[in-house]
Amino acid sequence: MHVLHAIQMERTKEIIMWRISILLVFLFLATYSYGQNDQDKITGTISYKTSANIYVRFNTTDEIKIGDTLFILKNNVEIPAIVVNQKSSISAVGASITGELLNKNDILYKKNIKKGIPDQRTDSLPVTIPVIVNNQDSLNLHDAAEEKKTSPDKKQIVSGRISLSTNASINPGESENHQRYRASFSLNVINIDGSAFSVHNYMTYRYRFGIDQQTNFANDFKIFTLAANYNPNDKVNLWVGRKINNTIANIGAIDGLKYEYKRKEMTGGIFAGTRPDFTDYTFNEKLLQLGGYVSHQKTTDAGYIQTSLAFAEQRNAGNTDRRFLYFQHNNNYVKNLNVFFSSELDMYQKINDVKSNNLELTSIYVSARYRIRKNLSVSASYDKRRNIIFYESFQTYLEQLLAQETRQGLRFQVMYSPFKFLSLNVSQFLRYEGSGKPTTNTYGNVSIFRFPTKNTTTSISINTLESYYHKAVIYGGRVSQNIFHGKAQLELNYRNMNYTYLGSEFNHVSNIIGASFNMIVVKNTSFIISYEGTFEKQADYNRYFVTLTYRIKSKKNDIFKIYNCNSYPRFDDQL
Repeated sequence: MHVLHAIQMERTKEIIMWRISILLVFLFLATYSYGQNDQDKITGTISYKTSANIYVRFNTTDEIKIGDTLFILKNNVEIPAIVVNQKSSISAVGASITGELLNKNDILYKKNIKKGIPDQRTDSLPVTIPVIVNNQDSLNLHDAAEEKKTSPDKKQIVSGRISLSTNASINPGESENHQRYRASFSLNVINIDGSAFSVHNYMTYRYRFGIDQQTNFANDFKIFTLAANYNPNDKVNLWVGRKINNTIANIGAIDGLKYEYKRKEMTGGIFAGTRPDFTDYTFNEKLLQLGGYVSHQKTTDAGYIQTSLAFAEQRNAGNTDRRFLYFQHNNNYVKNLNVFFSSELDMYQKINDVKSNNLELTSIYVSARYRIRKNLSVSASYDKRRNIIFYESFQTYLEQLLAQETRQGLRFQVMYSPFKFLSLNVSQFLRYEGSGKPTTNTYGNVSIFRFPTKNTTTSISINTLESYYHKAVIYGGRVSQNIFHGKAQLELNYRNMNYTYLGSEFNHVSNIIGASFNMIVVKNTSFIISYEGTFEKQADYNRYFVTLTYRIKSKKNDIFKIYNCNSYPRFDDQL
């Protein structure tokens, strides 16, 4: 018996050691995968609960979108817990969709997050924003209002960013060599000293040397957000200053007052003030505007549903310039299917002193995305919105032309990841203009992860564009490498562009080579340097970009990450 007992004890010890070994192996693999920027999950903790919503705090919500489902693990079974209907930079908010009791400090997570792989999610699709600030600094400004909802004790939260950069064009023998300097500053103070007051700010200044400065201070200095907020409870929300309201984002920034009241699933609001001047984005007291809106938000077993209806009247020098209705709807009635729709209906217009009270549908956008399987999704969209004004953009001039050329029309897209290391993306665009030849655009991209090394991502792409006056074929390739344990990234890219203008013999060929390096210098401070060379028959062009960014944070245990190079400012003519 003693011998049998001793044998059983030895077997028990052996089983325990095996389990410990297996556990250590899994911990190592999990840590290794995290170091390689290939996470299977993003986890968060329930920080606060109300009768209607659950607040989940994450280290970052960059990979979480509105409409995503967060899960909880109960008895080794994954159970859908909440659907995200609001988010901030570090928190997500949603209503419970499970019968399980959710408590404070419970761990929730989002599945299937893979850095660099297109996310096959059924999130809400983009909202039209006539005044777009396409910059990383602006991200905190649009979600800062939700930030305070994650802090029931009204603790002060400070976040922001200071960025200094320079962009230069160096072309031997060229008279238009120039250098630009740009500084940006954003600061959000939520619940100042524990109160119900908050302030939000984002502004930039740029200046160019080497060629004639054709602009004045008003053109160089831009205030995109400067507003104060009073939020005494979950129902009342009062804004004063300049800010874009996401509920009615299509109207653009409002210089003035906005009052919002929320009751259960309904939200109502009114606003009054002016529009920024459309030439230099300064304050213009002649461009008065006022209006109101109602919004309904609900989370069901099928998913998230949101509907907004707004009315606005815009004036110019006291005269009515435009009166219109704005409608927006987003739903997930069917599992794995997201449908988004927005439109504008003009009720009054005055163009060239000609008044019109006829109802006219002046803007429409509809899209649908269906996830067939976890690794396969298809989408379609129709865009007939008015031209979008970019007061600030970090796209290259070519990218801006391509985006404008292929925005309005029909688009179909398929995203497929047959293996964990492989992602495929194919899209087709079509636009008809009168009786002429339609504009077509076909794009294909293949991305291979952990190739040729574990820390490398390689992608190749082809883009063909054809219209009634030209053809274009663009080949491209990109290789990015994470180094220094993920705290730095090196990227090389190449593009070959071949343009042929129909009806003429003119053919334009460009070879573009680019390289960039970015890294975390010290805590909250990142540095990036990029080079781009364009080589043509007629001439060669060389440009570089350098930026230093410091992130302001009042939170401890910050997690530093390297942004993909595509999210950093790149060579553009509007810096």
